[in-house]
Amino acid sequence: MDTQFFVIKSLWVQNSIMLLALGLVLSFLFYSFIKQKPKHLLASAIWLAIVLWFFNSSFFGFSTVAVNPEGIKVNYGILSWRNDHLPITSHWEIITTPSGIRRLKKVHFIKIENHKSMKVRGINDVNFLKHIGAAIDECRNSP
Repeated sequence: MDTQFFVIKSLWVQNSIMLLALGLVLSFLFYSFIKQKPKHLLASAIWLAIVLWFFNSSFFGFSTVAVNPEGIKVNYGILSWRNDHLPITSHWEIITTPSGIRRLKKVHFIKIENHKSMKVRGINDVNFLKHIGAAIDECRNSP
């Protein structure tokens, strides 16, 4: 069976946002270093840590999934060290949670082992997440 790729959210857009944020913070960091402004250098280093923490935190889910009989590869983006290759026997489930300030909207995500995907809304997106789960089950049960 061939590898099946699923794109929950555009990885190209996600990587662009990550690199733009990193570039902006690094430009301030280098500017502060060249101009020898220790307060700005410290603030830039703190912002760099915040950017790296945010893109590796639980607020940020994976965007793409590759499924084949050898395993499941989840990809969070270019700045993430949480990209992982999971065994095909990994447990998956689709979770629905309330979202928004007033908790009136429903969002859905797929959880594979301890990895959560980007949150999506709408019946078409839920069906897409179910399709990912079906592909995992199909690869798990294939000879």
